[in-house]
Amino acid sequence: MLDGCVNHAIGLFAFVGMSQQNPNRPEAGEAAHDPEQGANVSGAQTQGSFVPEVANLPEEDAYIQIEQDAKKPWFRVPAMGWVVFGGLLACILAIILMSVFKPPSLEQEAEEVEMVIQASKKEDEKEAEQKSVRQIFEELTACVSGYYSSSHIEAKLQYVRHPERVSILMEHYYKNHPMVTGEFAQFEKYSALDLEGVPFVYARVQLNNGKSENVLLEQMGDGSFKLDWESNVHYLPMSWPDYIHQRPTRPMTMRVMVAPDNFYVYEFRDNQKYDCYKLTAINSDDYIFGYVEKGSVASIQLRQFFMRVRQVAGVKPEPMTLLIRFPENSKSRNCVHIDRLMALRWVFVHESDADPGSGGY
Repeated sequence: MLDGCVNHAIGLFAFVGMSQQNPNRPEAGEAAHDPEQGANVSGAQTQGSFVPEVANLPEEDAYIQIEQDAKKPWFRVPAMGWVVFGGLLACILAIILMSVFKPPSLEQEAEEVEMVIQASKKEDEKEAEQKSVRQIFEELTACVSGYYSSSHIEAKLQYVRHPERVSILMEHYYKNHPMVTGEFAQFEKYSALDLEGVPFVYARVQLNNGKSENVLLEQMGDGSFKLDWESNVHYLPMSWPDYIHQRPTRPMTMRVMVAPDNFYVYEFRDNQKYDCYKLTAINSDDYIFGYVEKGSVASIQLRQFFMRVRQVAGVKPEPMTLLIRFPENSKSRNCVHIDRLMALRWVFVHESDADPGSGGY
């Protein structure tokens, strides 16, 4: 009995070992067909031996399953994994689409509206500026055209500055000078000026007769322009040659060109007491010398002015309006006192600067 159990165990282990070492063994029913095995094993031994259950497994199906498993790729995702992968991909795509097509925030919308408003304002300002320039040009043209087309003092007074004061000067002037008239042709050039906070336009105008003149126009509060008649005709109470020849001792307002000089003679020979300036007039080669006492208001004003212009363009004759007079019983025929600096140019910016009480007219 014991021997039968041992033999059964040994046979079972031997069979399992042979199955692991030779997986391609034939089935139990095929052993009788093998000549060699048929020669060594008797029919009684074959019928009486133990056959394990694993031997009943169809070997062909097992081999096919192993081959199919070997042919599968190394990266295998289960069905549930594909679902997770698809959801993740959809989330990523949704995030990208939201970042690209995300509706603007309230702050962004406000910035965009502000940009549109600013662009509209700039366009309106540009249009208003263009309209203003056209209007200014039209007003300039109207003033210049009206002034030169007028052949009478009353008509010209409509287009000039300070008409009440200037009307007397015009009557005096046109007794000895022809009135320049003509049809306005064009502006050869023009530029804006700010004189003591008052807006002016300097222009060179050309008439149809080919004559050109320099004019200075003040822009009034209503946008219209008025021409400065005094600087246009270089008004003087008397002609420059007559002034030098007659040598009047009363103060007179004269529009002259002024430049520093050092000609000290006769009663003005003391260079410690006086500053000397050479005075000339437009369209004339005649000149005289003007002297102003050092330390006076006029002396300080003239010194400061020429110190400034010397730094910019050097010393050269500058247009000024001076109150001057010849000394009584003077030994020199071409020396005058400079009593007052009326204006640093040939135009009175403010009507009060003319000071009619000074005896200049």
